Amino acid sequence: MGNSVKVFPAAHGDCFLLKVCGKTGIRYVLIDGGKGELCHKELKAEFVKLDKKNQCIDLLIVTHIDDDHIAGIIKLYKDKKINTSIINKVWFNSGNLISNKLDQIEMNNRDFYLNSDHSSKKMSVRQGITLEGVLNDTGVWYEDLIFSDQLHNLDGITLRILSPDTETLRELNTRWDSEMEKLIKKRANNKKMSSTTDYHKTINELSNEEFEEDSSLFNKSSIAFLLEYENCRLLMLGDAHPSIVVSSLKKLGYSEKNKLKLDLMKISHHASKKNTSPELLELLDCEKFIVSSDGSKHGLPNKQSLARIVSILNRPVTFYFNYSSMKKIFTSQECTEYKITCIYLNSSKDYTVEV
Repeated sequence: MGNSVKVFPAAHGDCFLLKVCGKTGIRYVLIDGGKGELCHKELKAEFVKLDKKNQCIDLLIVTHIDDDHIAGIIKLYKDKKINTSIINKVWFNSGNLISNKLDQIEMNNRDFYLNSDHSSKKMSVRQGITLEGVLNDTGVWYEDLIFSDQLHNLDGITLRILSPDTETLRELNTRWDSEMEKLIKKRANNKKMSSTTDYHKTINELSNEEFEEDSSLFNKSSIAFLLEYENCRLLMLGDAHPSIVVSSLKKLGYSEKNKLKLDLMKISHHASKKNTSPELLELLDCEKFIVSSDGSKHGLPNKQSLARIVSILNRPVTFYFNYSSMKKIFTSQECTEYKITCIYLNSSKDYTVEV
């Protein structure tokens, strides 16, 4: 049995299960919990399967507190039919953890327990603090901050943390209340999220557009890491900002002349055009990319981000989508001309990419 990544149908969110053959056996790393009933159903089935085989989730990584990453984890812990005790360790940079570890004053409004349902209309920060309450009772929460330059080992499997950096965590700690207020106003206004896409534009048009980085502080605080084991390398970027990832990779010695060779990369922030920069792509040697999005929010994935990958890497590439509705992004002519392969994962393939 080889290494693989299960890309759950997580609506407009993220949920991945990494299966890696470590030194002494198979290890499982769950990243985020996605959104929606289908994702929960698939995730629940996976837990049942692992439980029956007496296997476990060696590590659960909650990348950041945005609703489309954390909602499914909260639902997971609330479902009494799911044996969450098979989760051995959790990484989660919660509000209180950030405050405590950075020697700042702990804010009273950061500590809430899970005592009511939280629909998609609830704010991301509240979801972050409710998960914190749940994890306090599990005994498996790794109550230390996860940040760049750290190296963690799991049965010989190396996880190099690329994001967030400590500066971002300090910024989030300082601005926690103001960021919470922004989210409250956003949800109160109940604005319809734009679903306008750029799929009508050509790869040539889009690849020439200027890059502008994401401004979201919560995305900036996302955990991103490089997983390495023997000859396998996976780059899992959450919703991280490319400038922070680039800085970390350069510290590791990667450059345009010494590129990071990857087996698979999960494109940051559902392939938003603001989270995959030319500077990042210039450091990479990769042919396979995961795109997690059903296209229902913010017009994601942006074709511009994918066009940038195709143009800068200038080689045949494969995109793995977890929804067949993404067939509308590229024309057949573009796929032929630029040697693009699009694979649409589904239940018949168990939503899985072999690496």
